[in-house]
Amino acid sequence: EPAADPRTFAARQKSTTDTVRFLEQNAGFPLRAGQGLVGALEELAIEGRPLDPLALRALADFVDSVERSRAGILGAKGEFPVLSALARRLTSFKAEIGAVREAIDGSGEVLDAASPALRGIRESLRQRRQRLRQTLEQFARGRDTAKYLQEEVITERNGRFVLLVRAEHRANVPGIVHGSSASGASLFLEPAATVEINNDIVELEEREREEIFRILLALTDRFRHRPGDVRAVEEVAAELDVLQSRARYSTRVGGVEPTFVADGSFELRGARHPLVEQPVPIDVVLDPPSRVLLITGPNTGGKTVALKTAGLFALMAQAGLHVPAATARLPVFRSIFADIGDEQSIAASLSTFSAHISNLVSMDRALDLPSLVLLDEVGTGTDPNEGGALATALVQHFRQRGAHLIAT
Repeated sequence: EPAADPRTFAARQKSTTDTVRFLEQNAGFPLRAGQGLVGALEELAIEGRPLDPLALRALADFVDSVERSRAGILGAKGEFPVLSALARRLTSFKAEIGAVREAIDGSGEVLDAASPALRGIRESLRQRRQRLRQTLEQFARGRDTAKYLQEEVITERNGRFVLLVRAEHRANVPGIVHGSSASGASLFLEPAATVEINNDIVELEEREREEIFRILLALTDRFRHRPGDVRAVEEVAAELDVLQSRARYSTRVGGVEPTFVADGSFELRGARHPLVEQPVPIDVVLDPPSRVLLITGPNTGGKTVALKTAGLFALMAQAGLHVPAATARLPVFRSIFADIGDEQSIAASLSTFSAHISNLVSMDRALDLPSLVLLDEVGTGTDPNEGGALATALVQHFRQRGAHLIAT
């Protein structure tokens, strides 16, 4: 947002220039904000709720990217006061980042190494599942038992490993039925010999879920219990991202730092409208005590582009952007108005002329000095003689009110 305060204007321009110089000599800031990061940061405020594994990885990667940006700034040769001040607001999360990466892989899987308890539970699970599979395979392939099966496959039903037994042989296979096929011809049966093993597996899986919950909550709380430091990471990351964008834009358009002037002068030399392909550089100058510039000339002569260039550059400068010009000296405006184009509206019963008048009235009411007023083809849309007289009156009125005015 454009700033209307000279000190903010100066600070923003200094920070953009500082970043341009940094990027000329160093790599950019390696900021990373993965999918789910915003939700993860919001959930840190909910006590007792762990982040899911992928959200924790996204948070750790984000914080790590900010820390690497900090290291790049503080380790760079040269003086970059704005960036250095930002970097020094950060405190290290090295231990927290390391703990997350040791516990969770890039796909979001909680690793066995996350805790000794989890490793032990999973080892027991592997042993029980192997024993279960061996028992079921012996049953499925046994000469005396395979004949009772619909198919020699092992499947899962309600979290239990079962065999597909023909319904008519239910009495020949002791065990627990967990359902039947759609036709009723087959039963999902858990043999009695595997019930205890299945029970162990279910219990171990519940213990695994509880241990994973505990691990994720502990990892989350390491970030949650440092709310001020996490907030600083968010704020610095946002500021670095904006600064990097402004600096890269300046480099792309060949921008210069505009200078703030308190004497009311408005001077653009070699200004190139950034949205026009192959623009012709122009000079737009208002030297005190003159505050009015009238531009005349043929159609397609560049009058409106000159008008828009002046307004756009003022807004860009106050938003902290460098401007594509040879030099730029500007006041800091508290209000900027433009009446450009045809705003007629049948729905609002506005003709071209009345739409312009309505817009001009609203400008006059909201005028706050220092102000820049841009009027394109002022007085148009009515009788040429009356329009010319009205245009003269409007220009004089805004001049007397103390505004800077550029009109075509």
